Amino acid sequence: MSIVHAFGCPDHFITFTCNPRWAEISASLLPHQHAGDRPEVVSRVFHLKFAQFLDDIVRQQIFATVVADVHVIEFQKRGLPHAHILFILADRDKLRDADVID
Repeated sequence: MSIVHAFGCPDHFITFTCNPRWAEISASLLPHQHAGDRPEVVSRVFHLKFAQFLDDIVRQQIFATVVADVHVIEFQKRGLPHAHILFILADRDKLRDADVID
């Protein structure tokens, strides 16, 4: 709540999900293995891709200026990680009405 008090309500909610078919994961599997058999590989690849995603959105500002973000990483029952992310944008980048969306 203190983040909302300081920066305002979140503007975007994104779920970033691990894909067990990512090339980096598939290349590390032996024949007849599944991603769930190599949790260390899945976790490592997920964290690298997630870090790159956050870098693109927050630091590189590819679509807007992010003033605050919050995320949590969870693991699904089948063993794959995913992240829930909230982004709060700068006032000048907030979508105020449907007319500004193209």
